[in-house]
Amino acid sequence: MTVSAQAGVDEGILVAQSREGDTGAFGELVRRYESKIFRLAQHITQNREDAEDVLQETFMKAYEHLDQFQGNSKFYTWIVRIAVNQALMKLRRRKTDKSVS
Repeated sequence: MTVSAQAGVDEGILVAQSREGDTGAFGELVRRYESKIFRLAQHITQNREDAEDVLQETFMKAYEHLDQFQGNSKFYTWIVRIAVNQALMKLRRRKTDKSVS
């Protein structure tokens, strides 16, 4: 399926295809949500570079743990939770880095 054809595909179908190894389907999920996740990360971290790191870490974690997504909520809800956790960890690490230096 082409990227343009995937644009109208239901999120649940994209998740199922991603679980089966379809990187194009996961790419579509990334395209759908990356700007929202980036804005959320930037709001929490108040730092563009950290927000970019959080964005990348969020989608890497989501891809690695796709088998743990149970589908009880929307994929977007699940990925927001991952992003918030990643952003908070980034803030914690930033604090400990400052106290060490």
